[in-house]
Amino acid sequence: MFQSFLSNFSFGAIFFSLTITILFASFMFFILMLGSSRLSKENRTKAMYDTLRANSLRKIKRYQKEWKIEWFDALEMWLMVIGNGYKPKYDPYAFLVTSTGFGVFVFIYVLKVTLTFLLAMACGIVGFLLPILLVYVKFLSVASATRKVFLPFVDAYTQTYLDYDRVVTLAFKELGNRCPEEMRSVINYINLCIADSTVPFEKSILKFAEILNFGWAHDFVSIVISGKNGEYKSIEGALNNLSISLWAAKSVDLDRNATIKVVFLIMTVLTVVAFLLMQLNMEFLTEAKQMYFATPEGINMLTISVLILVVSFLGALIWSKRGNRL
Repeated sequence: MFQSFLSNFSFGAIFFSLTITILFASFMFFILMLGSSRLSKENRTKAMYDTLRANSLRKIKRYQKEWKIEWFDALEMWLMVIGNGYKPKYDPYAFLVTSTGFGVFVFIYVLKVTLTFLLAMACGIVGFLLPILLVYVKFLSVASATRKVFLPFVDAYTQTYLDYDRVVTLAFKELGNRCPEEMRSVINYINLCIADSTVPFEKSILKFAEILNFGWAHDFVSIVISGKNGEYKSIEGALNNLSISLWAAKSVDLDRNATIKVVFLIMTVLTVVAFLLMQLNMEFLTEAKQMYFATPEGINMLTISVLILVVSFLGALIWSKRGNRL
């Protein structure tokens, strides 16, 4: 089957897609050169990128406010969390441009091979979203690992809170080696947000619950906010009660983890069986090879199958990393 796939692989379509993508990038670069012709040669390239980046980010921020969907801020947070918390793993703007270029490449390639605009558009959208979804899956993996050490984190925060005169913000800053390693990038990011004087403390600390995305984290944030606002002189008792509740909840998540493993096992088995059935089909029916790889209908069917497989796998992966569990 793989020999048949390689023999019918369209290298011409790949070359055509790369050519169009490079021409598009060259055209954009030429426009930028015209716009920055007054700059010196030493700083022209950097200024072009910085100007384009600043203008694009300004428009993105404006559209976020108009649409009330902070998708770019979320992407920036994901990249910060999968990094070390102080700086993003990749530059958000450069990453977005790369994802767009990959989506354009996939759209042109599929359009050249299948000659079906709707299918090419669907594949192009998936190609654009695929790098972003992979970053999101990595972010969810970090959040899942963070949830697993949430109980020792609460104990460490409680002890640090008591050691530093019951100051909730100082307790975050001075966690140090007491903080579990899986939690450090998240805590670094939260400390960076807290240090930003232009952002209210409540909004900064709510990002902690947003990252972990489960009920216990929201309870923890509510306790911290109440301590910061002076509703209680000491939140030690509430933190200790939260730790006790977390101990009782750990055993409940074993069933969910077992279910996740079963789902991935079933998906893997179904994928392998699908490839085996396709191989058997081509062995017993000589015309099957031509139908799969040499006819528009067969190529469209294979493209749709791969598209469904990728989307289903990513959807199951995202589902497995979300939810209220430790």
